[in-house]
Amino acid sequence: MFLAMTEHGDFLALDLGGTNFRVLLVKMRSGKKRTVEMHNKIYAIPTEIMQGTGEELFDHIVSCISDFLDYMGIKGPRMPLGFTFSFPCKQTSLDEGILITWTKGFKATDCVGHDVATLLRDAIKRREVTITRMF
Repeated sequence: MFLAMTEHGDFLALDLGGTNFRVLLVKMRSGKKRTVEMHNKIYAIPTEIMQGTGEELFDHIVSCISDFLDYMGIKGPRMPLGFTFSFPCKQTSLDEGILITWTKGFKATDCVGHDVATLLRDAIKRREVTITRMF
């Protein structure tokens, strides 16, 4: 996503790229003095989650998001979310990527051949975490 320099507001960013998972809150302010403020927390992905089921993995991710929102004192926000998923995917649209294969020790079942954004959305619905849309 490229910024048009008119963006402002609060955004969640997720980064799953290995044995750690990072959740970030990005606060962008516009006006005479544009500012970007970031807060983040890193969560471990235990081996049993990496090699368990896809549902367990994505539920763990959403549990981390929920913990981060509590940690930041954010209750019931509706904010956009961006998801960096650093595994081979076939991107079919801006918010859809079909997992081709796992790497980096991940072997979660029922994910390969599926849209990872949908897997995340489904886990968000199961946990009832409030987020407006994913990029």
